Parts: sequence; C-alpha cells; structure tokens
Amino acid sequence: MNCNCIISGLKFPEGPVFDFDGNLWFVEIEGGNLSCWDRKKLTRFDVDGTPNGAMLDRNGNIWFCDSGRGEIRIFDPATETFQTICNSTTDGNRLKRPNDLIFDSEGNLLFSDHADGREKPFSTICVLPKGEKKARIISSHKYFTNGLALKSDSKTLIFSETYRQQLWKGEWDNSKLKLRNEHHFAKAGNGPWGPDGIAFDKDENLYVSIFNEGKINIYNQEGQISEVISCPDNRPTSCAFDPTGSLGLVVTGAEHGQILSYKTNIKGLSIYYR
Repeated sequence: MNCNCIISGLKFPEGPVFDFDGNLWFVEIEGGNLSCWDRKKLTRFDVDGTPNGAMLDRNGNIWFCDSGRGEIRIFDPATETFQTICNSTTDGNRLKRPNDLIFDSEGNLLFSDHADGREKPFSTICVLPKGEKKARIISSHKYFTNGLALKSDSKTLIFSETYRQQLWKGEWDNSKLKLRNEHHFAKAGNGPWGPDGIAFDKDENLYVSIFNEGKINIYNQEGQISEVISCPDNRPTSCAFDPTGSLGLVVTGAEHGQILSYKTNIKGLSIYYR
C-alpha cells in the first residue's frame, strides 16, 4: 500500500474515527485535545484532561475516554460542550485510566481501562450499559488493556493486551452483559510493548497497530498473520478505515505526531453506533 502523511505536527495522536460528514476526529493525548480534520483544516478542542480513544454515536456526538480524569465523556460538536457520562463501576470504584471504546449492536459501550497495568495485572475491560451511569467489569487481571473491535455479529469481541503482546477473543453476550469463553487469539509484537488500536476490514481480517515496532499486522480469522504493513512512524497507535474510501486506511503515529493514509480499495467493517 502507498503511504502518505495527511496531517503532521500532532501531539501523540490516537483514536481515529470518521463522522457522518467524512470529517476525521482523533485525540492528541499529550496535547489534551479532541481534534477534527475536515480534509482542509484542523480544529482543536481543549478537553481539560487526557483524552484517549474516540467513537461516534448516531447523533454525531464524539465519545472519548479521558484517562487523566478517569472518565467516559461526550463532546457535542454542535454546541462545543463536554459532558461526563461515567466515572465509576458498579463495585463502587472509580475508573482508573480508561483507554479505548466501541459500541455494540444494542448501544452498550465497551471500553478498556488499562489502569497503568504495565507491571501488575490491574487492567480491565468494562461495559457501560445503555442508559446507565456505572460501568461493569467484564474482564480483569490483564496487563494494559487497549484497543477493541467487534465482528459483524456483535458477538465476537477481540481486544489488545499490550504488555503481554497478546490479542484476546471472547463471546460477547449483549443481553446478559457477559464476556464468555475468553481465550488467546494471537501473539502481537515482540515486547516490551505490543498491540495498540485495532480495526476489522469488511472480510473480518484484523488490522493491529504494533506500538514501537513500526508496523500494522493483519490477522486472518484463524489468528494467523497474513500480511504486515510497514509504517514510517515507529509508534503507530491506532487505525481506522475511511468509509468514503478516499483515504483508505488511516493510521495515527505517535513518534512523529502524524496521521498516515494508505490508499487501498479494501473497505472497513461498519462500526456500531449507540
């Protein structure tokens, strides 16, 4: 795939997501910004926190994890206002460092809380049920949980465990809000870092950003690497497909503070909206 830098001068970008008008949203972790690129200019919004992954809902609001404040928050582009949706779990504990997030087909929000679990298994995967304010832990005892993705059936969840260089796979029950049959899916990376943000293409091949190794691994449905995409930024943090097709696969790079575009005819798997 041919690679072009489409945005530069960023401060640790992550969490790319496209809105319904084709605008590209992402966060700048070290800049404290939620940023929007309309393919001509870049607009930054100060979140007064440390934003991580981002996602879009049906109303065009941007949901994002704020790892610095330990919150799940929403930004309304129409009013340019922020709202905190969740900051604790049903066991009475505050969220530690929420990191990445996706919706399932029922509008429940699944998110990782890495809790700085680099040396001890403090990290979790949580669900915020639709309409509720407290999250439930559905997976625990992990080392730095990170990117998440659902297959088209909304029942198969894969997520990254960065500091064990591992991808996990489980059966998501969105009626009982339980993750069942959780098991190893694939090795990803050589350490000490590993897989970061992930995304499916329409054929459910999984694209995995390997942090500090300058590559995007592509895994088939059996968890085998089918292709490796070289990345000029050694620290790719996440990836997403442009629904319009014009930008192909976009990758956020933290080493040089840029967003890369890989022109391809491959389409991404549709994401779910709340």
